[in-house]
Amino acid sequence: MLTSTEARMAVGGGSGRIGWRLAAGFLAVATAAHIAVAQESDGRWAAGGADDSIDAGGVEATAAPALLAPEKHATTQHLSDLSIGNFFTEGWNQDWEKWRHYTPDMALLRVTTNFLERELRADYAKTEVAHSATTDSTDFLNMLIAYAPNRRIMLEVIGNYQWNDRINGTEISGSGAAFLARFQLVENADQSYSFQARVSAPNKGIGGTQTSLQFGLAGWQDVHAWVPALGKFGLYYSFTYENLLGNHAAAATRNDISYDVSFAETWTAPSTKFFGNFTTFLEFFGQTFLDGASSGKTNVTVTPGFRFWFVPENSISFGVDFPVSSQPAIHNVYRATYILNF
Repeated sequence: MLTSTEARMAVGGGSGRIGWRLAAGFLAVATAAHIAVAQESDGRWAAGGADDSIDAGGVEATAAPALLAPEKHATTQHLSDLSIGNFFTEGWNQDWEKWRHYTPDMALLRVTTNFLERELRADYAKTEVAHSATTDSTDFLNMLIAYAPNRRIMLEVIGNYQWNDRINGTEISGSGAAFLARFQLVENADQSYSFQARVSAPNKGIGGTQTSLQFGLAGWQDVHAWVPALGKFGLYYSFTYENLLGNHAAAATRNDISYDVSFAETWTAPSTKFFGNFTTFLEFFGQTFLDGASSGKTNVTVTPGFRFWFVPENSISFGVDFPVSSQPAIHNVYRATYILNF
């Protein structure tokens, strides 16, 4: 049976079940998306969702791209800048609206998201576990709904299920749940910063006993504002502290930190049919244990991936985690995410 720390590291995995589990989870959300998303009356393939950009200078893309105006640096001009200085006076009485940047600011696979959203999301991860005496691989399915009532705060409810393939013995599985609140600290044409707090209940079905409290800071910078020659290039970063509470083994980890730096380049316009805002990215993620038997140990992975909008407000992301540290907890993690923005 995995320890609490191993259970968190080993998200994903499995054998032939990947097909039906991935299909079942994503088909359910995709079916809801198909019902929820109406085609726009002028037939345009517009910006691919809440974490996307607009083709040209604040003017939505139409079916005649040749008539579009040249792209400008900042496409959202009617929203006021949010900052820490005006945190208590600006944004709370404004209806939520995603700032549409020249370079799209989007949710990736590992780095913490830096902006507020209204979305339904499904994540699947298959992990091939390394250096475990009990677990060979895991499958992980995560579903969430996020809603921002205004430009300063977002609430999120999360449910998930995990299956562990054991080296010896039968498979074990169990469900988990979490709640998250995110606050927008800074938002303007070139930058975005957020702070979030998350509480996750232990997944007792796979041996979890500790409640997780996480506090994170995330940021994004439009690098085009610094180096226009790089095109639609975004820099992402995040830092999270986790405290684990509850019954635990004597050697279990109780505190850890995780951190991420990611780079993303967007290659197509949001109006590109089936491949709107096609973006490739590279994520560097690390986790360091602060106490317990693994105190001081750091696991580092690199995740190449891509994301695109196949119909308006509906996107898919794919990526693979590769370990780059010694004695890693995993061999590989295969990730897929579907997001419906509303």
